[in-house]
Amino acid sequence: MDIRPPKGWKKPQTITQAPEILPSVDPVQSADVQSSVKISVPEIDTVAAPQSRIAKKHTWRLPLLITISVLSLIVLLVAGWFFWALSPRGDSALHTRIVIEQGEGGTVVAKRLEEHGVIRSAFAFQLYARLIGANTKLRSGGYVVSSQQSVAQIIDHLSSGKTDEYSITIPPGLSLIGIRESFQKDGFSDAEITAAFEHTYTSPLLADKPLGSTLEGYIYPETYRMNADSTLVTLFERTFTELYNKMNADGTIEALRSQGLNIHQGLTLASIVQKEVSDSAVQPQVAQVFLKRLREGMILGSDVTFIYAAKIAGVAPDVSIDSPYNTRKYSGLPPGPIANMNYSAIEAVAHPATSDYLYFVAGDDGKTYFSRTEAEHNAAVALHCQKLCQ
Repeated sequence: MDIRPPKGWKKPQTITQAPEILPSVDPVQSADVQSSVKISVPEIDTVAAPQSRIAKKHTWRLPLLITISVLSLIVLLVAGWFFWALSPRGDSALHTRIVIEQGEGGTVVAKRLEEHGVIRSAFAFQLYARLIGANTKLRSGGYVVSSQQSVAQIIDHLSSGKTDEYSITIPPGLSLIGIRESFQKDGFSDAEITAAFEHTYTSPLLADKPLGSTLEGYIYPETYRMNADSTLVTLFERTFTELYNKMNADGTIEALRSQGLNIHQGLTLASIVQKEVSDSAVQPQVAQVFLKRLREGMILGSDVTFIYAAKIAGVAPDVSIDSPYNTRKYSGLPPGPIANMNYSAIEAVAHPATSDYLYFVAGDDGKTYFSRTEAEHNAAVALHCQKLCQ
């Protein structure tokens, strides 16, 4: 086939120089030109549109990063609290007796430990026990745990089944109110303490105790070694036996009778002596004063008795309080002891000093001053008791 260019066709020329400037045009034509220039603007917008869509496409990232950061902070705080709650609660060695009854789980035990100040959080204890599968592995029995132990150490101990022995100290000079507080610190519940106080005992030590009276003065102060799962009833029975055997063996019961006192009366007077003065060297002299007053029909006049009367009545101490325990108002012995006492106070009543004093006063210097007459006593008060006697 013969392919030829059309007749009259010329090769186009290549422009190698700048085009000539267009001549000026009239306003109508200028407007048309401007209009044509404005038409090109949408072409610029069509180029910017994809960038706007890209910017909108990434706006979700900032809220997501904030959310992740907040959640991470919360997780860190919760984890920090959890590990803190599992750590030992304190540096002081607060030892607490805890008894796990058959069938008790981690919830009950954790609450008890938290109440006694051994652990920081019952919730953390329960959660940790569940995480390691120990919630149902706690063994029944009596244990002694410490606030210096971590939750992990406590759970290991309570899961071992190796029950503990421990020492319990009953201080002297305490009323039943003070003894209750002491037992609470040792890990006994109010229910356990009340049950022991109200239990019926058959010890010969209690033979002279009036029917319906409390155990005030009978719980002998001493340090006892016992199993952690032993009850207070068992402990009380032991204290009664030890005190009675001691008094019987050394002739103290007979010596009290020679003073005209049975065991209950002897313990009542010994408790007053104990509260007046704790020095065993001075107690026989104080006992002599009270015994002489009893024989002569005088009131005992002991301040510690009206203070006790106010305590059990729940009122402020007042020398005029109307109570049979107030020996500043009523003659003779009060109905019963006002506190427990050291054995030295019992011996002081059984074997008083051989003097004839009728008065004594505790001086500001910690010494006790004795007098035979009221005038001597008033002079001793004025000279030695400027602060305590106000």
